[in-house]
Formats: sequence, structure tokens, C-alpha cells
Amino acid sequence: MPPFVSSYSSFKIVLTAVFGVLLACGLPGGVQAVHAQDFEVTGTVVSADNQSPLPGVNIREAGTSRGTVTGPDGGFSLAVDSPQDTLTFSFIGYQTKTVPVDGRSEIRVVLETESQELEGVVVTALGIERQQRSVGYATSSIEAQDLVDVTESNPANLLQGNVPGLVLSSNASGPNSSSSINIRGVSSIAGNNDPLFIVDGVPIDNTVIGGAGKFGGRDGGSALSVVSPENISDISVLKGAGAAALYGTRARDGVVLITTKTGRTSAPGEVSVQYSSTVTAKDVISGFSDFQSQYGQGTQGRAPSNQDAALSAGLSSWGAPLGEVDEAPQFDGTVRPYDDVADRQGFYRTGLSQRHSLSINAGFENTSLRLSASHQNTEGVVPNSGYEQTNINLRGQTRLGGLTADASVTYQNELTDNRTFLNDAARNPNYLISFLPNNIPKSALQPGATEEGVEKQFTSDGLPTNPYWAVNELEADDDKDRILGNVNLNYSINDWLSLQGQTGLDWYSLRRTNVDAFGSAFEPGGSMTEDTYRVWESNSKLLATATPSLTDELSLRLDVGGSLRHRQFEQVGVFGRNFSIPDLETISNTANPTRNYDFSEQQIRSFFGSASFTYRNYLFLTLTTRSDWSSTLPEDNNPFVYPSVSGSFVFTDAFDLPDALSYGKVRASWAEIGGDTDPYRTSLTYGIIGQHQGQALETITQLSVPLLDLKPTSTREIELGFETQFFNDRFGVDFTWYRRSTVDQILDVTVSSASGYTARTANSGEIRNTGVELLLTSIPFSTADWTWDSRVNFAANRSQVESLAPGLDVRVGPENRLATANIAQVVGQPANAIYGNTYVRDDQGRIVHGEDGLPLSGEKEVLGTGAPDWTLGFSNTISYQNVSLDFLIDAKWGGKVFSGTNANAYGNGLHKATLDARAACDEQAGSNGRYPEDCFVGEGVIGSVNGEGEVTVDRQNDVGVRPSEYYGRISGEIAEEFVYDANFIKLRQLRLSYDLPSSVMSRVPVRSASVSVVGRNLFYLYDSVPNISPESSYNSEATPGFEQAGVPQSRSIGASVNLRF
Repeated sequence: MPPFVSSYSSFKIVLTAVFGVLLACGLPGGVQAVHAQDFEVTGTVVSADNQSPLPGVNIREAGTSRGTVTGPDGGFSLAVDSPQDTLTFSFIGYQTKTVPVDGRSEIRVVLETESQELEGVVVTALGIERQQRSVGYATSSIEAQDLVDVTESNPANLLQGNVPGLVLSSNASGPNSSSSINIRGVSSIAGNNDPLFIVDGVPIDNTVIGGAGKFGGRDGGSALSVVSPENISDISVLKGAGAAALYGTRARDGVVLITTKTGRTSAPGEVSVQYSSTVTAKDVISGFSDFQSQYGQGTQGRAPSNQDAALSAGLSSWGAPLGEVDEAPQFDGTVRPYDDVADRQGFYRTGLSQRHSLSINAGFENTSLRLSASHQNTEGVVPNSGYEQTNINLRGQTRLGGLTADASVTYQNELTDNRTFLNDAARNPNYLISFLPNNIPKSALQPGATEEGVEKQFTSDGLPTNPYWAVNELEADDDKDRILGNVNLNYSINDWLSLQGQTGLDWYSLRRTNVDAFGSAFEPGGSMTEDTYRVWESNSKLLATATPSLTDELSLRLDVGGSLRHRQFEQVGVFGRNFSIPDLETISNTANPTRNYDFSEQQIRSFFGSASFTYRNYLFLTLTTRSDWSSTLPEDNNPFVYPSVSGSFVFTDAFDLPDALSYGKVRASWAEIGGDTDPYRTSLTYGIIGQHQGQALETITQLSVPLLDLKPTSTREIELGFETQFFNDRFGVDFTWYRRSTVDQILDVTVSSASGYTARTANSGEIRNTGVELLLTSIPFSTADWTWDSRVNFAANRSQVESLAPGLDVRVGPENRLATANIAQVVGQPANAIYGNTYVRDDQGRIVHGEDGLPLSGEKEVLGTGAPDWTLGFSNTISYQNVSLDFLIDAKWGGKVFSGTNANAYGNGLHKATLDARAACDEQAGSNGRYPEDCFVGEGVIGSVNGEGEVTVDRQNDVGVRPSEYYGRISGEIAEEFVYDANFIKLRQLRLSYDLPSSVMSRVPVRSASVSVVGRNLFYLYDSVPNISPESSYNSEATPGFEQAGVPQSRSIGASVNLRF
């Protein structure tokens, strides 16, 4: 065994042992008896906000079970053991306060509201609230005020541009599309890289059911829409392994903590009602900007001569110059003018969205309730697409003596109509409209059906689908019901020991229907698929917290607990084709429907603990450890243990420093997180593939040889940073450096097909990420009327594949439709590289052509990665009295994207790059307008490549070809041409709001009101990709990098009204 392995294992054992000793020795050994003296204390408890009495406040004598509650007038009376005892005052919505009696017989206590208590407090792992100064790792947060009026059904989108180190990419499939989040780069070669999402302490399922690949498919939508933005109080992002170590395997890529609002009111007995309404319009703003407008449909420089020629030409725009021919027949046999009538963006509509929300808060002496409901109806920019969403949430909190209970339940129903298919799937309406030749009016395609009720076919082979047939006749609908439940009990045993128990349930049922109507060109008899997905996940935990007193200067907090996660997934589906009755679209109307079934189950049991030391409130140290038992790993490799250590030092409290430096802190953390895998990777699984003579035929369903000795992955990270504030917090700097390495990856490695399998499961591979994060905050000016708050966040990450399996340097993954590029892992290169065919070039960089005059396609090479080198966010809020203006600009730089849209535009002759070649051929065209076979000579040389990759140059290229052949070769075989810098700077959000003054509100039965105008994704200040959005992607589950014929980028502008009664 290598020495470093032995020493590292010993370190883990020692750290775990240290924690155990602390646990054993840190708790007080007993309680000493004290002789009662029955000292009577009376007094009053009032609110700091308005000095009003607080009835129902819990009062406890420290170290005993003796206590009372305040009466309607806020008064109390309590007999204590000694005049030197201490009383604890607690009340929902207010800061818990400890008051020494100090011999006083009468005490007046003022309680601060909890919002004041939370200043300088962050929510960390397991929902533990800690002072910001004590945290030894980087965290980021977004407050509720930043979420107001922003009509995003997917809360993840609200993080974009606001959190350093977080990269978000959305699927180009329309409203409520799924999104992928990477925090500090890609850690997994073959697994999921999204963070863990937790709502009010309970993990929720963020699995995307569906997605697009090489041959198309459709997005499954966002699973996070179950959390209404109006219900969110704040969002915290735990980015490092040190921050997430206590959450276990799913937190390897970070944690997003969502805290929802409670029913707390400003005074007991108060009921408040809040209503908001938002109307938004969304329209397409990007796409098709670099398409040529000089040539129409046809081939070899000629327009179609008849309907068959038009059907055969299809999407080919290698026709005659527009205007040179007066008219030409088209796909439907109609002869129309041969002019430029292109209006691709006209296919898309302005999508209107309405969102209404209502919440009722009620606060009582010991109880608070919040009932909220929201409804959103959104039209997509693609005709006949959209979704309707209803959310209902009930949350209640109550306190009885030392017991606090918090329970909530959320119900969601989401109906999605015609979720858009992606890539060049036959059902994708964006595909044909994107490449429609310039002389074809889109109205000619309408309504999509012929008088006979079948698809109005644009090409002879029926592909791609008429976009109006796709949106009017095909169905791609989802109906989803979801329930989130959460019960949290916390019991204060005494003033230093508490016990918390929490259980949460996440259940949903998704019914998905796809219908290809009778008469579809690609499916003449029609077809139908019905799938029902059911996901059930429960998470329960038990946590004990102790805060024993050590010395006057040194304090300790111990958290020890366990958790249980149980998840089940089930799919029941049926598929049938060829409707017996054309207009009856039911499964029973299809011939010989086939059924499928899938089921999986997973369980994780965990034990965890942390010990946090505080010295003089400026020096902090935290140790954690966690053990997981996962059902997806073999028994011999369970449990797997991983520790962490973090610390911080507030040096401005320790030393006498200049007043200009108002706060200074350094921090450091080291952590390890283990990772398991999907179910059934260690054993064979079986399925039924049919029957013979009445007997079921079984088969092994998996294509990868299982690994019986499968081990957990391991992510180790070190993080260093500092935080400073200057000039009374007018200017702040928060800097972080980190290095993360994930080893023992769980991946499939290709094996010979002669084995009966295509791959084998292996523990192998390492990815390393190194990066920096910077957050600058400032208040440029602040007066009685004016305030300007500004934030700049910057992050840079460098990932590298350190190793794969033995003897393996390249592992290819998803492939583009043209088969010219993959997302691949290449040793020594960034993770998730775009790995594609290049031009063959000589030593002078000239393009090498074959003897046929066409460019040679070289070996596949790394052409970049979809992940940016760096990201930037610049947010500002400028307020004048009751008016507030805020905006967010974000940027990504250094990433790449392979554009299938531009590749197809090359091949179809629609890209501007094809114009120069055609100009030369126009001059040589014969009397019939046909291009000569040798009219265009590509720039470069004639040569060859041998088996060793050595290039031999023969001469300057002198072989002429037709432009369609030349650019067709590039489109179909050379990915390098279509890999672009995905750089952009974007005005992400602009909001103007106005709070109506109290002089107006006093005349109406409304406590407060505000109106606002909000714009999202307004426009690019700069972008470097022609014809598409640099953010476009057709699969959110992979790192962005591939794009083809998605829904164009759109912006939204809306108005919002918020009323509080």
C-alpha cells in the first residue's frame, strides 16, 4: 500500500476518534442539586418594535423545568430558586433572550424581532444557524426582496449572475424548461453534477425525467417549480465540500438551501393578507441574424422546375438568385414569386403569462399560520405550447413550553401543453422553420394539414415535420401532481441541550402523453405513448444539540444525529401505432400496443456529527464526520466515512487595527465527501422481452458488466479565503481559492462486444478543479433620500481530467446528430470537452483537400469545453425615497458551443459564409442557370494523410467543385468550423418599482402597495455566436456544448402589483 494511502486513512481514523472523545467528554456529567429559596420575580415583556405588551411569551428558569408564560398584558410572575438565577424568554417571531435576575424582584424585558436576530447569521448544513463570522467556508445568499416581481417558475434561474462560482444553463425548450447548475466545475465523469436542493431542511427530488439526445427527445421540465417564488424567504448556496460535508453523498456538488416564509406577524393576534399579480409578455429576440437573403430554394444554382423538384430540394437553399427568376413551383404545387419573403421569427408568437398569488398570515400567542396559493398560466412563444401551474402551501408553527413544532404541506398541479421536441427530432417544429428557404412564405405551410386531413408535406421523405402540423396536430402533454410534506419538532430539554426530529416526504406522479396524429408523414398510421412516472422519497433525521459551558472564553457546540433516506421510482408505459379509427387517439385504438415497466429503489442510512469551538468570539474551529450506508454499494464497502475541518479568525476583534478596516476575517476548510451510485450497478438485472408458447422470455437488461467490489467515489477539497469590510461596511471584499479533486469515479468502460456486453463498470478516473471566487460589495452613497447598493461577483474555474481507466486516454460521451463531435473526457484536458473532427492542415496552417477538391476531415481533437473560463455578475439597486431601480448584468467568457444550427445552415446553403463561392459560380452559370461542376475552388492545398497522421502536400488546390458539395462536406464531416466562442455580456434583469406613500395608503383599506415593471433576459450587450444564443443547449443534464434548432432566445417584460392588507 502506498504510504500516502496509509497516512490518509490514519488521519480519518484519528479525526473521527477526536470527535468521539469530544462527544464523550463535552457533555456535563450530571446536574448538581441546588436548595430552593423561592425568590419571586415579576415583570413585563414588550416588543422592541412598538413597546406593545407580548402575551404568551415562554419564560424558563435556566437549568430547571420551572417556567411560565406572560398574560394578556405581557405580565408574568415566577418563583425561582435564587436571586442570582437566569431567565430565558422565547416567543415565535422574536429573538430568544437570556436575562440574569441579579437580585431584582421586578424586570422589564424587551424582545427584538427575529429579523434583527438574523443579521450576520447564515444557514449552514442541516439547517444550523451560525454567525457569519464563525463559518470557515464560502457561502452566498439571495434575500426575499431580490425575488419580488421576478416571474420565474424555476427558482434555480434566480441564482444566475448572483452567486460567484455558480454556472447555470437552461434547456432551449420553452417555458418552465429544466436547467443545469454547476458549482465549482464538473466533478463527475459519468454522473450527475447538480447540487442538492433542500427546502426547509428536507431534500427534494430534482430529477429531470426526459431530455434530448443525438436523435432528439423532449425536456422533462423543472422539478423545482414546486417551490413558489412568493413563498421563498431566502436562498443560501453552500459551495464547498466543507460546507456540505454533513449532508453526505448528494451534496458533493454543493447545496442550495431554500427557506420558505412563515406566518409570523408584527404583533400577536394579527392577521395579514398579501396579494400579488403579474402580467408578462415574452417574445423572441435572437436567431437567424447571419442567414443569407440572396438565394432561394433549389439545387446547383437553379430554382425548382416542378412540384417534385421542390419536394426533392426540400430545405436546400442552393437555388437561383432571388429576383432572377420571376416565379417557381413549390412543395404544394403552387407557383409563387421567387422573392425573399423569409419571416422565420414570425412563426413565433408573443407568449403572455399571468401569475396571481394570495397569502394569509396569522400570528397568535404561541402559534403562527401561513396559507398561500398561486396560479400561473403561461403561453410559450411556440404556438399552442405553454403550461398551467397551481401551488397551495400551508405552514404552521407552534410552541408549547420547551417544544417547538413546525409543519408544512405543499400541493402542486402542473399541466404542460406541447412541450417542444428538440434537436432534429421529427416532431421538432423549430427545425423546418429555422431552415425554411427564403422564397417560401410560412403561410404556405399553414395550417399544417391538407384538405384530406394529412400532413402538408414539405419534403419528399416527410422529414422534417411541417411546423404547423407539429403544433396543431401532435400532442406532447404532461400532467403532474406533487406533494411535499415536512414535520419538524424541536424540544429544549434544558438551557444547554435540545433534541430535533424531522421527517419529510416528496411524492409526485407524472402522466406523460405523446401523440403522433394519423396522417403524419413520418408516422402515417399515427402512434401514441402513455407513460406514468411515480417518485416517492422520504427523508428523516434525528439531531441532538448540546452547548455545554466550558470556560468564560471558550464555548462548545455539539451536534450529533442520524438520518434515513428512502427513494422509490416506478414507470409504467404503453406504446401503440396505427390507429384503427383515424380520429380516435387512444391506446386501445392502436394495433398491438406494447407495455414497459421499470422500478428502482434506494436507501441510505447515515450517522453524523459536528463539534464547534468558539474562543472569545473571534476564533472558531469546527470538526465534522459522517458515515453513510448505501444500498447501491456492496456490504463490504459500507459504511464509508468522511470528515471535515474548518476554521475562521476574525482578526479585527483580536487586534487593535485602523478604524478604516471595520471587519476582517480569514477562513480555511478541508473536507471529504463520499459518493455512491445508481441502484443495481453491482448485480445483474433481468427483464421480460416477450413470450414463447405462453412462457415469458427473460433476458439480462443491462449492457454493462457489474462490479461486485464497487467502491464509493471520493471528493476532497481544500478552501482558503478572507472577508473584509471597510469604512463602516461601505465597501467589502470576499475572496476564495479552492482546489477540488474527485477520485475513484464510477464509470462504464468499453469492452469487446464478443463478451455479450458493451461496457464494464469500473472504479477509476480523477477530475481536478481549481478556482477563485470574488465578491465586492459597496454602498457608493447613502443619504436620507438616496441609496445605492452595488455588488460585483467574479469566478474562474479550471478543470482537468487527471486520469481515466488504465490504458484509456479518451472516453467519448454524447454525440451530435452529424456524428462529427462528442462530449468527451480526455486526459490532460478540461472535463466535458467538445471532441470533434478538424480540418486537416499542413505545417503552414493551410486546409488540405483531396484529389476531389473537397476538404479532408482530420482526427477528432479537443475543440474546447462548454464550461466558461470565468463568469461575472454586476448587480445594483438605486433607491430614491419610494422609487427603486435595480439591474443585473452577467457575463460568461471562455466557453465553447458546437452549433448544429450553423452546421445545417452551411449544408443547406443558408449561411452567409456560402455567398462568396456562389458569386463566382453565378458568373460561370450556363444559359440554364446550372452551376458548372468545377465552378468553385476552395482555398488551400491538395494533399493526403497517411495512417500515421502525416500530411503530404502535393500542390496548391486547383480542383473545382460545386459550392453545395464543398460546404456540404464541411457541414457533415468537420466539427471544427462550427465550434464558437460562447462569450456574452447580457442585461439579465431590469426592475423599476414604486412603493405608494403612507399618505395615499391612509385613505384606503390597504396597509401597503407597490407597483413595478420588470424585464428579464432583455438583450445581449455582446455575444460571439451567429444565429443562435450563446446560452442555447438541447440537454440540460450535460454540460452545455451542443445546440441544434432549439426554441430561440426570448425576453420577458411585465408589470406587477403587490398589495398588503
